[in-house]
Amino acid sequence: VCDMLANERKCHGIRYITEDMILRVSKQDNIAFVQSLNLSVTKTGDKKFKYIENLDKCARLRELNLSHNCIEKVEKLEKLHKLRELNISDNQIIKIEGLEHMTSLEVLNLSDNYIEQLPLWLPKKLRSLQTLNLRNNNISSVSILKLKLLKNLTELVLAENPVCNLPHYRLFLLFHVRSLQVLDGQPVNEQERQQAHQRFHIEEIERLEHELEARMVEIERLQDDRNKALESLVQQEALSHTLQAQNREQRRSQDQMERELETKSELLKQKTMELTRACQKQYELEQELAFHKIDVKFESIPLYFDQVSSLQLFLEYVCQLLVEIHQVFLGLRAYIFLLTGFKYGELTRREPLYW
Repeated sequence: VCDMLANERKCHGIRYITEDMILRVSKQDNIAFVQSLNLSVTKTGDKKFKYIENLDKCARLRELNLSHNCIEKVEKLEKLHKLRELNISDNQIIKIEGLEHMTSLEVLNLSDNYIEQLPLWLPKKLRSLQTLNLRNNNISSVSILKLKLLKNLTELVLAENPVCNLPHYRLFLLFHVRSLQVLDGQPVNEQERQQAHQRFHIEEIERLEHELEARMVEIERLQDDRNKALESLVQQEALSHTLQAQNREQRRSQDQMERELETKSELLKQKTMELTRACQKQYELEQELAFHKIDVKFESIPLYFDQVSSLQLFLEYVCQLLVEIHQVFLGLRAYIFLLTGFKYGELTRREPLYW
C-alpha cells in the first residue's frame, strides 16, 4: 500500500491517449497502419497515462509499450488481435485482466506492479506466450498446473517475489515447466535439469499417487451422487405420471360436468318457456273471466230509471262497476309490462290508470 501511494505521488498529472497523440508518437499519417507504439513516460515530472483508451483503431499494432505510467487496470485492448509484445511494467496493476483475447501474444511484461496471483485463464488463453516477466510483484505462490500448460514458454522472470524464498524454488520450476530455457535471467543448463529430476521425480510419483487416490474417492462420490440423482429422477417420473393421470381424470370429469350443465341449461330454458306460456295463458283466462263478470254486471242494469227504486242506489251500482273495470285494466297493464320485460318495480312507480 505504501508503494502504491508513493507511485501515486509520482504522477504529477494525467495525460490522455488520443488519436492525434498516437499519430504524432508513431509518426504515421493513418492510425490503421500503426504497428509499434511507445507511450512509456520515463522523465521525472512529466504527466503520465492512467487510462488505456482510443487504441481500437490500431488494428495492425504489434508492439505496445505503456511502461512507467499510473495505469491501474488493463482494459480496452479487445481489438488488438495482432499484438505480439505488450509492456505494462512499472504501473499500479493489481490484477491480470483484459488480455483473454490475445491468443497471439508472445511477450508480456508486467514487472514492477502489485500482482498477487496468476489467473486461471492465463495458460488457456495465452498459449502463444514465450516470455513472461513478473519481476517485483507480490506473488507468493505459483500453481504448477497454470504454468505447465504454457508449452511455448521459454523465459520466465519471477525474481523479487515472495515465491522465490521457497525451498528449491528454481529446481521445482525447472522440473515441472520443462520448456523453460531462461529462468530469472539465468540460462538453464543440463546439470540443473538433472538435479531437478533427481530431487523431484520421486516426490512427483508420490504426488501423482495421492492425486490418483483423491480422484478415485472423488469418482466414487460422483457415482453415489449419480445414483441418488437417478433414484430421484425415477421418483419424479413416477410422480409426474401420477399427476398426469390425475389431470386426465380431472379433465374427463370436467368435460362430463360441462355436458351435464349444458343439458340442464337447455332443460331449464325449455321449462322457462313453458312457464312463460302458462303465465300468458293464465293472464288471458283471468282477463277473459274479468270481462265476463263485467258483462254479467251490465246485463243486470235496469233499462229504465223508473224501474229503480232510487237514483242513489243506481249510482252506487255504477261506481262499483267502474271500480271492477279499473282493477281489470290494472291487471291488463301488469300483464303487458311483464311481457315486454319490465320489472315489477316499474309498475309501482307509475301513476295508476284512472278512467
